[in-house]
Amino acid sequence: MRTPRKVGPQVVDDAFDRGDAGRGQPHRLTFRRSRPVCETRAVTARLVTIPISHFCEKARWALDRAGVDYVEQPHLQLVHIFAARLAGGGRTAPVFVTDSGEVLPDSTAILRWSDTRMAPGRWLYPEGALGTEAAVLESLFNEQFGPDTRLWVYEETLPVVHDMGPWVLYGIPRWEKAFFRASGPFVGISIRRYLHVDAEAGRAALARIDQVFDDVAERLSDGRRFLLGDRFTAADLTFAALAAPVLLPARYGSPLPPLEMMPSRPAREVERLRAHPAGTFADRLYTEERAGVVPAPPP
Repeated sequence: MRTPRKVGPQVVDDAFDRGDAGRGQPHRLTFRRSRPVCETRAVTARLVTIPISHFCEKARWALDRAGVDYVEQPHLQLVHIFAARLAGGGRTAPVFVTDSGEVLPDSTAILRWSDTRMAPGRWLYPEGALGTEAAVLESLFNEQFGPDTRLWVYEETLPVVHDMGPWVLYGIPRWEKAFFRASGPFVGISIRRYLHVDAEAGRAALARIDQVFDDVAERLSDGRRFLLGDRFTAADLTFAALAAPVLLPARYGSPLPPLEMMPSRPAREVERLRAHPAGTFADRLYTEERAGVVPAPPP
């Protein structure tokens, strides 16, 4: 039986979450975490994830920030449905099972639970109007922005999905890797049908992503450090995590393909969005606020 990975603070979410919801040779993966891998036998909390999923990254970030010990149980898209249900959730990931057996079936529930492990001054949902506003903005990002960034990156990378194997398959069970490699076009076709991915939908999603980036830049134009003022909240964490598919941040909680491994058209869009004020804001959040992960060294 496969021994699951154990990380310090780190959770797993599903890249197939519905909206809670290349070129050259593959690079050698040298991703590492800031905490050493440790024994799992004394750890009962577990996070079911699709490791590359941005909704899972959102959950991981919150758990890492709260210093929660857990075992990550990463799975391939589609296969994750069975793992999520077995853990007590629905069809989507992430699903987090706490050390007391409570089942948290989505990333927002995980963020709220993580606040119970932190001092009030570090809550992602502060008391009063600020916490309410953070929850509203988080919900807006969850409902449209997150699905749009996912849809766009799938449209651009599914034609070369098997070239993305080293990153798509990172950490998942051996039999799931074998299934992916033997499946031919099955995984890509299934994702397109499940999420209604096509060229027209991809173009529309990118236009909406641009609008969200412009809206974020407008919020920040008065000099505030974060979306709602001078305090990091669930709104900031959610924006940065869900923007990851179009920015490919170095401190992401699971390895992402380097820009040079992406097809040329999406690589140009990533470069453009990285240079946008909202893209530089997300990069700063990853640099300053993303605890528990250190960048992988060059291959």
